[in-house]
Amino acid sequence: MKALIDLFWQRYSELKGAVDRNDAPKIAILDRELDALLESITSRKTKTTSEVLEQFRFAIDLLNEEAEDTGCVQRNSELLRRLVDRYIGAGLPYDGVTPDGEAATWSPYVILDEDRLDDLDERVFVVSPGYRINYTNAINALCYEAKTNDLVGRHIAEFIGIHHFQQALREKLDACFKGQAAKYTYAEDIDGHTVVRSYEMSPCYSPSYKLVGAIIIVKELADRRHRAVA
Repeated sequence: MKALIDLFWQRYSELKGAVDRNDAPKIAILDRELDALLESITSRKTKTTSEVLEQFRFAIDLLNEEAEDTGCVQRNSELLRRLVDRYIGAGLPYDGVTPDGEAATWSPYVILDEDRLDDLDERVFVVSPGYRINYTNAINALCYEAKTNDLVGRHIAEFIGIHHFQQALREKLDACFKGQAAKYTYAEDIDGHTVVRSYEMSPCYSPSYKLVGAIIIVKELADRRHRAVA
């Protein structure tokens, strides 16, 4: 996949040069080659998370590159929509690799659908690039003895803690805002019991494919250290 994408951008650069030179024969050749490469990149149904990410990033990069051409925007939006329908609609394939080497359990890209998120049995935040909460589901709000609207607009550090935010979460969220999945896990002592919390982060897009922030799935995990000692 990476080789195909690299070749596409190489030929794309050559096409721009041919256009600048007004080299019609070269333009025609490169146009055909680029169409074939585009089809090869976007039509392949890959089986690994890394290649899915490469396909999405390629489609988004192409959409941004040709943002001033209405015809290209329509075509590239359709390409991105096809990828969303293929992977997110049917469930993304996972290869078991995450940023910390553990089993993958979350999608690298998520389209914001509040109705769907409301139905999840897991705790969910959606955090904007300004680190403020712009959505949470009822299960998560209940953990703070609050209503969902009480959490919206507040800084995520209020809920994870300033220390955790400054030490790790902010950096991981910044990476997420750039299109990378991330994960942060920590343990803390609560009333004499060790609680392990995991924050699984994915880039979150609006239905029109604009980045709205990061979706965070909050989980409480078994304390492996305690289990190992036992």
